[in-house]
Amino acid sequence: MNVLTTTWRQLVRRRLWPVAVLLVAALAAVPVLLARDPEPVPEPATTAPAAETADVDDSLAEPVVAKVTPEDRSRRRRVLGVRKDPFAPAPVKQPKKQKKAQSSSAKTQQDASSAKDTGGSFAPSVPSAPSAPSAPSFPVAPKPKPKVFEKGSLIVRFGDATGDLERMNLKKLAALPKGDDEDQLLVYTGLTDHGKKAVFLVDESLTPTGDGSCKPHPASCETIELSKGETEFFDIVDPDTGEVSAQFELDLVDIK
Repeated sequence: MNVLTTTWRQLVRRRLWPVAVLLVAALAAVPVLLARDPEPVPEPATTAPAAETADVDDSLAEPVVAKVTPEDRSRRRRVLGVRKDPFAPAPVKQPKKQKKAQSSSAKTQQDASSAKDTGGSFAPSVPSAPSAPSAPSFPVAPKPKPKVFEKGSLIVRFGDATGDLERMNLKKLAALPKGDDEDQLLVYTGLTDHGKKAVFLVDESLTPTGDGSCKPHPASCETIELSKGETEFFDIVDPDTGEVSAQFELDLVDIK
């Protein structure tokens, strides 16, 4: 009893005694409610009539797919589209040119028949072909073949200083002037100074003057060296009279 009284006093002090009264009443009502029998649940009423149930059973009994009778086979089926033989070859499409030709021939026949009816003469019309402008043709000149020069050869102009100079390709050990009936005054012996200068052997009767350099000395010119673009004049001096009888000019145009 001490536990109950102390508990009750604590609930009164804390103002929780109504909650305790409700808990005690609930504990007393639970066994009473559990002891009662439950009320029977009413069965749902069937609203569908017996006739409708019989119809549904009959429809379920009928098969979905039925056999074909002889009457159905003899009956003609209606199919959309045109009946087509699957083994027949496909029609060949004619090109547009043939269609145009057929249309033109049909038109010609129609014009001929109309001309016969009217009693006149008929001349078929021939379509004229379009004339394309012709482009002017010009003769194409063949490309000139490039000249091939021997390595170490020279392009020089040599001749009488008072006349026209002859342009020629001078190979190594070739003499000037060229010709059997004339004395050889100059002989091309080769290149020096890494191929930048040409060396000529000079005859004793010549006195050179110009851009070249004489070797071994200008007073005794045995050989003369010329670079590209330089010009040298050679005088032929008569040993008896000391007069200049002729003068030649040598222009070094290019070194190949």
